[in-house]
Amino acid sequence: MKKLSVIFLAMMFAFSVIGCDEDKGNENNGNGENCDNNGSNDNNGSNDINWNNEANGTLTVINNTSKDMVLFQGQTPSAKNILGGVKRLSTKTFDISDDVDDFNIGGYMILRGISLDEYNANKTNLTKAKIEYSAMATYGQGKRFRSDINPNHIGDFAYRATNIGRIGIELRKDGPDGDKVGYIPSLGSNVMLYADSSEGFSLFPVYVYYNRTNGQVTTLKPASQVESVGVSPKPATGNSIQSYIFPIDEGATWDNIKTGLISPVAYVTITNNVPNQSARVTIAGSNRLKSQNGYDSIGSGETLTYEIKSTDTGSLCNIVMQYYNGALNVQILKDAASPTIKNGFDYTVTITGSGENASGYSNTFTESATARDLSGQIESL
Repeated sequence: MKKLSVIFLAMMFAFSVIGCDEDKGNENNGNGENCDNNGSNDNNGSNDINWNNEANGTLTVINNTSKDMVLFQGQTPSAKNILGGVKRLSTKTFDISDDVDDFNIGGYMILRGISLDEYNANKTNLTKAKIEYSAMATYGQGKRFRSDINPNHIGDFAYRATNIGRIGIELRKDGPDGDKVGYIPSLGSNVMLYADSSEGFSLFPVYVYYNRTNGQVTTLKPASQVESVGVSPKPATGNSIQSYIFPIDEGATWDNIKTGLISPVAYVTITNNVPNQSARVTIAGSNRLKSQNGYDSIGSGETLTYEIKSTDTGSLCNIVMQYYNGALNVQILKDAASPTIKNGFDYTVTITGSGENASGYSNTFTESATARDLSGQIESL
């Protein structure tokens, strides 16, 4: 009987080892545990990455790609500035309040993302990892920010970009309102960007900076559409990767770059004081707007800023708030008419009311006395 007991125990141990080996290859979403020889949560070597949603988080990242992505704060990936991971085709909220020193005041950070495979392959030297995602994100107490990882802008094809300006650039596809392709910091040189194919497209440089004094994000663009460049991605493993400089003027200096920058939008800050109802902000009830921080709806009691195209002299703007999933349209008015807004100016709107009829709602609408002082703010950078 003793011999049989020993044999039985040995068989049970063997089956448990086989089970652990099989589990190693299974995906772990952070809610369960896979076993290895040490009894730890392995997940293909990513046991040191937090994949769980974080309570009270203000940064939301939507991973629309087929890759598990590891996110870092700052220019260069390193073990000490890992924010966590977001699984493929999923959304994660990050609590970054303990990752920055000025969270209560507010500021901005550079986000970088690499695939889990790249992370595992370059753990000993993360500076060699292929950075396929980059963005600028704002933060602060009570301030949310949302960013998407676009599958069109990661992959096996690449090009390089250099920013000779003193303000970070968001490169956007096919126009200033196009997809955000990547973020190039001020004076960033030969930053590698990626694409999912060799198909060419246009990139438009949009200068973005955060004013720590007032917590405002200002978006600037060169005055001429010819500042866009035609990009031709090449195989990332080849020797023919092309480089592009922004802005494209040969011999340009920062002094003459900044004199050509204009504010292409009006900045409309809306407070939704309608109880228990989020809203969509639209132009004329059809063109749905996203806020500066990436949200396509505004919650009850929330304040968000929207960039709305206008002209330097001003134009009428038909802003319509949609409640009850679009069943109720409430128009923003000034003196019983659609307001006029001008590029570079700030506007504040507060909307209150309740019920199923537009007549039960009202709003205030105010305009700043002057446009944003771009020259003074740019000089202070």
